[in-house]
Amino acid sequence: MQCNGQRAKSLKANIKDRGRTFTTVHTILRRSDIAPEDQRILSTFNNTSDDYLTPCGRDLRVRSKCASAFFKTLNKPSVKAVVSQNDFLPGGDKFINSFVKTYQDNKEVRDHLLVGLMQAYIAKVNGIKTPVYGTAVTNFYLSLSGCGSKSAVEFASANLGKCISMRHIQRLAASKRPPPFIQHTRDDIVDIILSHIATIRSKFGDDT
Repeated sequence: MQCNGQRAKSLKANIKDRGRTFTTVHTILRRSDIAPEDQRILSTFNNTSDDYLTPCGRDLRVRSKCASAFFKTLNKPSVKAVVSQNDFLPGGDKFINSFVKTYQDNKEVRDHLLVGLMQAYIAKVNGIKTPVYGTAVTNFYLSLSGCGSKSAVEFASANLGKCISMRHIQRLAASKRPPPFIQHTRDDIVDIILSHIATIRSKFGDDT
């Protein structure tokens, strides 16, 4: 009887311990700042066997693994120096909220090539077959194709989720290509030259 009582007590204690673990992990995933100890707790929980988890527990472990992978990325020296000034890392929601605020408040960020490439990548991931690319992205691929290397274009596109194809770039280039020089009239040629001269002058601060 005493042995059975000890087993029951031990089982009850194990259930309480696991309950505290689940509660702790859930709390960590909702924090705005993550300490090194929090990362260690998540890492330990990620190794929990399916035998000890219900479907809800497995779902929590999936979220924990995703968070751990995210924090591992932020822990890289080149990244951590930007996102944190101490041993704490921003939680997922805090990181996203900070990015959204920066995106909304800074036009240079919204128009940046890297942001445009990410938008194109996300559009492809979400199944949009013919997304509308920003000016920066379009100009980037047109410039890349202008070097004459199809491999360079395909390499860049493949590493960015195949967001644009060489055929699409060729169509864009054809639509932007001006008429052959021989088809211009004398007045057209004069207007083109004057337009280029005005552009050059404006870059040097001469708007006359």
